[in-house]
This record gives sequence, structure tokens and C-alpha cells, in this order.
Amino acid sequence: MHWAEVGIFDANAEALGINVQDLMSAAGQALAAQAMRMLAAKQRPRGPVWILCGRGNNGGDGFTAALGLIEEGVDVRILATSLVQRSSSAQFYREACRDAGITESIWPETRSFVGSGTPALVIDCLVGAGPGLSGSRLRGDVASVRGWLAESRGKDATVLACDMPTGLGGPDVINANATVTFHAEKWSLRDTEGNIRPEVGEIHLAKLPWPAQVEDCGLGDANRHPPIDSDAHKGDRGRLLIIGGGPYHGAPLLSGMAAERSGCDLIHVAMPTAAVERVEWPLSLIPEELPDTEILTSLSIGQILERAFSGRGCQAVLIGPGLGHAGATVDAVREIIARLTEENIPMVIDADAIRALPGHEWPSGMLGVVTPHAREMEHWIGVSDPAEILSIRARRDGIDRVVEDESCVIVRTGPEDELWGPGDRHCFATGGHARMSVGGTGDLLSGCIAGLLAQGMSPWAAARLGCALLRGAGAAAATEYGPGLSASDVPEHIARTLAEWTSKS
Repeated sequence: MHWAEVGIFDANAEALGINVQDLMSAAGQALAAQAMRMLAAKQRPRGPVWILCGRGNNGGDGFTAALGLIEEGVDVRILATSLVQRSSSAQFYREACRDAGITESIWPETRSFVGSGTPALVIDCLVGAGPGLSGSRLRGDVASVRGWLAESRGKDATVLACDMPTGLGGPDVINANATVTFHAEKWSLRDTEGNIRPEVGEIHLAKLPWPAQVEDCGLGDANRHPPIDSDAHKGDRGRLLIIGGGPYHGAPLLSGMAAERSGCDLIHVAMPTAAVERVEWPLSLIPEELPDTEILTSLSIGQILERAFSGRGCQAVLIGPGLGHAGATVDAVREIIARLTEENIPMVIDADAIRALPGHEWPSGMLGVVTPHAREMEHWIGVSDPAEILSIRARRDGIDRVVEDESCVIVRTGPEDELWGPGDRHCFATGGHARMSVGGTGDLLSGCIAGLLAQGMSPWAAARLGCALLRGAGAAAATEYGPGLSASDVPEHIARTLAEWTSKS
């Protein structure tokens, strides 16, 4: 799983009313249990054990582990990088450690460690998934603690990492002899060939006591929505090209309005001439009139590709809303998909465009999301298992590390959405409102996902957030409009729901 999904699942659990303290307790107990096994192997079960705690929930796991270790009679010393923890759950266990009389020092105070002897074990709970994953150096007090550890009596100590070694992937990694990771293996614990990185040591997987719904799409997925840079310019949040219309001109406009409300900067909508002339264009969408008159054909391919590739190009393309399924249209879509695939441009394939996909397989090399409803899915892959379709694709395209692959997603839409991704990723999106069965909802979903793709989110992250976001927005819109809700009422609620969720992340 992607390391960012740790925060997603924590937020989903809290939204479901699950006590996050219970999850932290379980993580700390698993960490303490592995520490005891490592101490026993060294034949020094009483410590001392140094626990290095950062400000986040990784540090909270360390405080919880300390409580478990002192129950076993271990001499525990805690070194914290801050006065308080970011989360209330982590702070709760920090205060419990103080109440239990566990020795706590706050960096740069380390006198309690002087004279304590070489530690039998150091437990690294500094940052877990931190700066190293981007290749950058550790900074601030975390970097200072890492330097102190390297120079102190702990330089030759055995190290146990919590979730992943601090700085993994960067030049300042704290090498571990073992790593306890929670729920599932995280990105970067293994190299591109599937071998455990030497900095990680032995991997020990600890399950957390949460229901399956925690892993489904929810407000926690907003944690991966890219933040806006303070010096952002027009276009920095992505340019999306929507190819649709012809028989039905409203569908691509709904997709465009949803994409805009997801935070995408520039949305171009390409339609045949007759459809363009029928449309009352929203001011924020950019019309692209195609050479075709009534339906998309090969006549328009050149202009579409020029728009996709010229200048800063397009960061994502949505194909399908309102296209119709004339043979000439399907042939044109098939060629467009092939050309965009060659350029590695992420796509959302929706509605009539799904007919252009090869039967029972994922198009070779294509990045993106396919969003069929039940009948479209049956027409495309029949009774084939979507997970197997993606597994075959990974083997065919030579993708060895599917645990780190988020590049292709199948979303079966319906009363509940079902999502499949590489590496046996599978989840659902539930909620919303029954009135969301109104026409146009599928166009909103494909537009929302495509808008998130254009902003740089991976297909898996964009599909998860898009599905959750539309259902949240639909429920909010239904509260306002009731039985009279229409698809065009929903986009503004996408923006409001996203604002509410990102404010909590």
C-alpha cells in the first residue's frame, strides 16, 4: 500500500466512529511484542531500550510501545523531538507514559541517556514515512537526533523501526535490523526487484483491528489531494481535455463542471461542430470545436492530438461522455487511445468509449481509469475477474513491483462503486443518495476523477477520492434539493465537500 494511505485509513476510521486510540494501542503492542522477541534473542530481556519519538502518530506508537515494555520490566528511556504531539491520541499515550514514570527527555536534553549503558535496542518512531521517500535529507530536530544517535553509544545498537525506517530512500536513513509495518507492506520497503532493502531489515507485518469499511473510499482520501502552492500560476493545477459530445452534448459539460470543482485549472471540451453550436457554454469551460459535424470520426484525430500535445500539453484526457457508439466513432477513439498511450498521458475511459477497448484485457501500456457500469463492464470483460485482468496486464507489461503500482484502475459504477487496482487492491465506495441514480451522475464521476488525474494524482488515488467525493457531494446536494435534484446541482457541492474534507486532513 502507498504510505499515504496510512493517514487515509486513520481518517476513515475516525469518521466511522472507531477510536483511533485503540488502533494506536494495537500498533504499539505489536511493536513492543517484536521488541521483546529481539531482546530475548540478545539474551538481554531487561534493556535498556531507547525509544525515539517524533511529533506524529509514529511517535504515538512509540509511547504506546513503551507502556507495554515496562509491564515486562524493561528499562525504557524516551527521547522526544517536541513538547507535545500533533494528535490527541498520541498525546494521550505520551501523558500515560509520564504517569507511569517512564523517563522522558526532550531533544536536545540527553542526560538521562548518559551512563545508561549501550542500549540493547533502539526503537525508531521518529517520522516513519518522511522526507526520505522523496530523496531529500532529514531536517530540523529529526536530523539532529539522527546525527546524535550515529555518534552516541547507540551507533552499534540493534534498531527496530516503526512502520518504516526514518529517512528511508534518502541519504540520512536510520538503518534498521527489523521493521514492524502495519496492515500491509508500504511502498519503498523493497527495491524494484522485490527484495527487502537492507536498511529495512526483517519485515514483520502486524494487522490492525479495524473493519473492512475503513479501507473503502472515504473522506480520508482527501489527504492525497495535492495542496495548492502559494505562488501557483494558471495551469499549474493541470489542464484536462474532454473528448465527447455529438449525439449528446450535455454529458461532456457535466464532466467538465465536475473536473473544475475538483480543483483542476483548465478544462477543454472537444465536440463536433453541431454539438458545440447547441451548447450554452459555462464561462469556465474552454470549447474546442472539431472538424467533424455530427459525430466524432478520424477527421478530428489530428486536431485532438495537437491540443493534447501542444504547449504545456494536457495532464489528463477524458474520453467518452456523450460520444455515441457509431462504428466510425469507436474506430477514432481506439486510435486516440493508442496515440495518447504512446505519450504516457493518463486517461479516463468512460461511457461509449469503453467499446473501443480490447475485449477481456487492459490496453497495453495505458495509464488511467475505466469507469463502466454493470452492462458496459459485461460487454467489455464478460465474466472475467477484473483483478485477474489487471494482474495479466502487470505481467504482460513487465511490472514486477505491483505493490507500488497505482497506474490502472477499473471502477464498476452503480448503487455502490467497486474499485480494482494493481497488487490485489480492492475497495468499495458507498453512501450518497438514491436520487444520484439520475442521468448525468456517471459523467460527473468521470469528470471528477479526470480532474484529479490532471492535478497529478495517481489513477488509484484519483479514483478513490473521486468516488468518495461524488457520493459526499451527492448526499449534500440531496439535502438541499430533495427529489428534484439534478446532476447539474451537484458540482458546486463537490467543491464544498472537498473544502470540508481537505480542512480536516
